[in-house]
Amino acid sequence: MNEHVRPHVLIVSDDQGLSGFLQEGLLIAGFWTSVVASSLQTLELFRLRTFDAMIVDVALEGLGADELVQRLRRTGESGPRTDIPIVAIAGSAAEISPELRRLLGDEAFILPPIGIADLAMYLFGIVRAWRDAHPDRPWSDRAAQEKT
Repeated sequence: MNEHVRPHVLIVSDDQGLSGFLQEGLLIAGFWTSVVASSLQTLELFRLRTFDAMIVDVALEGLGADELVQRLRRTGESGPRTDIPIVAIAGSAAEISPELRRLLGDEAFILPPIGIADLAMYLFGIVRAWRDAHPDRPWSDRAAQEKT
């Protein structure tokens, strides 16, 4: 991965404390971040653009994390809405549904305690692996990346 690139991570959480912590910490750690507070906002946002990775709060109210990930991964005529790495954050392993585990895999979950340095290393790793598997795909913020 180009060391001058700042991957853009979408944070999906209606918990302002959690989203603020992640947004501020990941920005300092070398990511661009955007925050949305609902699954419906997220689905609408993916109609307009993409990101390099996404963190979704398992405790998301309304249309929950399970349904959001199902809709993002659902394959239509042109493929899934997105195939970027998605990581779920949960307060405990008991909050993670079998369906979400099936959709994301056992390694795609973050549990407390959450250290920004460890989270950043983990995210850089999954973004790097995804980029290696998709070398022809542009970075989500190519114009912003070129200015840094």
